[in-house]
Amino acid sequence: MSKDRVFEAVVGKEGGWWNIWVPEIDQVTCTRKSRKIASYTRTLIAAVLGIPESSFRVEREMVSAAEFERRYTAAVRGTDAQEKL
Repeated sequence: MSKDRVFEAVVGKEGGWWNIWVPEIDQVTCTRKSRKIASYTRTLIAAVLGIPESSFRVEREMVSAAEFERRYTAAVRGTDAQEKL
């Protein structure tokens, strides 16, 4: 893999938590500290895919808590609909 691979992370704050969702790997993590968003995102992607943290880039999109919930819920429902077929 090369640094040309880019993952998008959708980030929304709800209460005291920053929720981080990486749609491409359909995984979520969270942190209480905004300064940890980048490292948690990289660690999540690397762990799930079994690749080095230095082998990709991450672009973050900050959204409201409501928008985060809307997108994540829509994705989960889309996945569930496909599994029932």
